[in-house]
Formats: sequence, C-alpha cells, structure tokens
Amino acid sequence: MRTELITPPVYNAVSLDEAKDYLRITHSDEDPSIQAFCMAAQAAVEHWARRKLITQTWNVYLLDWPKRDCITLPFGQLQSVTHVKYTDTDGTQSTFSSDDYTVETTTDPGRIVLNYNETWPTATLATSNPIEIQFVCGYGAHTPQAVTGATNAAPIVLTIVGHGYTSNDVVYVYDVGGNTAADGLWRITKVTDDTFSLQGSTGSAAYTSGGYAIRHDVPEAVMTAIKVRVADMYENRESMVVGQGYTLTKTNLFETLLWPYRLWCC
Repeated sequence: MRTELITPPVYNAVSLDEAKDYLRITHSDEDPSIQAFCMAAQAAVEHWARRKLITQTWNVYLLDWPKRDCITLPFGQLQSVTHVKYTDTDGTQSTFSSDDYTVETTTDPGRIVLNYNETWPTATLATSNPIEIQFVCGYGAHTPQAVTGATNAAPIVLTIVGHGYTSNDVVYVYDVGGNTAADGLWRITKVTDDTFSLQGSTGSAAYTSGGYAIRHDVPEAVMTAIKVRVADMYENRESMVVGQGYTLTKTNLFETLLWPYRLWCC
C-alpha cells in the first residue's frame, strides 16, 4: 500500500503561542526553533499513533482488490472518500461508482464497504498501483465560517453570525484583513451567539474585510502529548554528558497520553 499526500493541513495542532505558554516563555527570540519543535512533535505523535491529526487529503494506492467486501483506510478519523479509481492493462482509468459502496466514517479507522450484492470491478488491472482511492481524514470536519468583524482590542472579539461555538472551543482563524493579529489557533470565550473573543489576544489594526474560522477538534490529551514532546526537545536541545551532574530520566507520559488514540491496524 502506497500513500501520497494531496492536500496538506492548513495549520498545526499546537500553535506557537500555545507551546510558549506551556513552556512559560514570554520572549520571541526562540520562536523559529519552538515552531520547528511544534512541527516535529506533531510528526512524532502522528507516527506513534498512526494517525493524521488535522484535516488533509490523501491518495492510497492498492495493487489488487481485496478478497473480502471492504477496504480499511489508513490514518483514522475518515471524513469522506473523494473517489475510487482503477486502471486496466490498456491504461484506461475508470471510476468505481459510489452507488456500489458505502463509506463508513463511524468506525475508526474508516472503511469502504461494498453494498449488498455488489462486487469489485472485474477488469484486469495494470501492474503498477492500479487502484487509487482519494480520501479526506483528520480531526476537524467543520465548514469554515466567514468573519465579518474583528475588534482592535484586547482580547480581539470576532463577529460570525450564528457561529455555534461554545466557550473553550479551539478555533483556527485565518485570512483576516487588517487586524492580522486575529490569525492563528485560539481558545475562545463565547460572548454572544454572533461573537466570541480570542483568549490572550491583542488587536494589531482596524479590521478591513475577510477572514474565516474553523473549529479544531483534536483531543486535549493528544495536544498535551505534542506539548510534552515540544518541552522535551526544548529542554534537551543541546547535548549533555550523563554522569557529570546530569541524570537521564525517561518518562512514559507521551505514550500514556496517546495510548487510547493509537490505531492498531493500517
């Protein structure tokens, strides 16, 4: 099984500001390093848990149809299947009709399951990655909502009519015109049904236009595991000699936090 990233996630699970709060760092001198630690820590979490955290699109390629009536897709948190295509020995690519299968998003990992009395296509397949399945996975299957206002204040208050968020939701904000300090990953406080504030934020300019917000649903334990790994990389970013005033201690907190979310197949 070969996989290929088609559309990468638009943000990291843990923002720079969240990581700095966890590390109790107030200066910006090390921001590039901490941002890199966040990305590396997320990759470590995804590798260990066998998941992809933030919404993204992948292709998976198979050499043959399965002998059973389902295909289990990797990475967990399946949101949707875009298409199932296959190429025959003549080089002709065809699309397997979505009327012939059901996409199971309620199981984790998700599956493509043949409908009753349906079969996989019988064409003779090409020899190199003939079956292509494109799918969307990750936490955060929410539709972006348009921002119509962002106060130049502390904290910033965003306006989205009927946003549906509740206090302490985590929301990713992007493409805000003028008041660009609103962009980023924020924990929010609901003000009204149409407004909410970005905790710890300070406006940078008057709002001009545009902007979107999308709710972020990565489990808190998974986000904490990322922060734990960031802290470990930050504290141990330089080499040390064990036995000369240093004690090497190994903690299993990282694995303990992620254990309930680890996939045991795919």
